Amino acid sequence: MAIPVRDDGGVDLEDLPVRVLSPLTGIALMALASCTTSAAYRARLDARLAEYEAHAGAPVKQIRLYTGLDRWEVLAPDRIAIFIGANRAYLLKLRGPCSGLEFQTRIGISSTNQSIDLKFDRLYFEHQVCYFAEFRPIDYRAVKRERAARSKTD
Repeated sequence: MAIPVRDDGGVDLEDLPVRVLSPLTGIALMALASCTTSAAYRARLDARLAEYEAHAGAPVKQIRLYTGLDRWEVLAPDRIAIFIGANRAYLLKLRGPCSGLEFQTRIGISSTNQSIDLKFDRLYFEHQVCYFAEFRPIDYRAVKRERAARSKTD
């Protein structure tokens, strides 16, 4: 099938047959939707990171583990929040971005004597090792109160 081309080398979309236009339109719409979705996802992560940073305390060198990790959230390629128990949370900054961290469903964090040490312990996933740069405790109770207040006003 020949696509009509103007003298200047351009193509008028209205001259394209429907069977050519439909796949092109579909591809363009899918690309636009993925950009919108990833932009919205990134905005949510940025908002969550800002929320945790606003409630983060001074850096500490060690995180004491009385129990194991309950859950974790990736906030950026170099930031992760970990949750220990109902109200203990920490914002962990990595020395550099860890490629693919935001797509992981499982991670490992080494520990020494029931604590995570800034110097000696690391974050692992797939075949990567990421080193810690900073640990900051999050006042997670304050985060919960702020979220509850926000949900009442919405």
